[in-house]
Amino acid sequence: MSTEPSNLQGQPAPPKGSSRAQSWGGEIGAVALFALSLIFIFGGLKLGLGSFFRLGTGAFPFISGSILAVLAIFVGLHEWRSKGLSHPPDWISFLAIVAAIAIFASTADRLGLVPAVFMSVIIASFPDRSLSLMGKAILGAIVSAACWVLFIRLLNLPFKAFVGM
Repeated sequence: MSTEPSNLQGQPAPPKGSSRAQSWGGEIGAVALFALSLIFIFGGLKLGLGSFFRLGTGAFPFISGSILAVLAIFVGLHEWRSKGLSHPPDWISFLAIVAAIAIFASTADRLGLVPAVFMSVIIASFPDRSLSLMGKAILGAIVSAACWVLFIRLLNLPFKAFVGM
């Protein structure tokens, strides 16, 4: 039996001090985050930013997308300069977040803010095995209620809590 280190596929690990490992997962993740940030930025611009004292519905996605773009650039540069991944990307969690955002975007106008946030939280939390389904439902209810209070009651944004009500 060999004593040299190996990777998960049983192949020998690259020797210490060697050049970059052959994984591009970090850079691919950074590019995917940057692409997602562009969706937020352009979606926010499409919704309208409003004015400085009366923010429009597109201000939050625009600002969030801009912050995400900057972070994605830093992540990409860090991964590009590093010698490889310190740990593999969690693609299941990434896909769950993307799915949650897509569900929110496609249901907020049709169902209302509260159901859209509730479904998004449930979908985004699916990869987390430490929380039971009931715990995820309670988390979704709490986040939905908090979004209703913050965005509809306090900020008076033009969202409907439930469509048809």
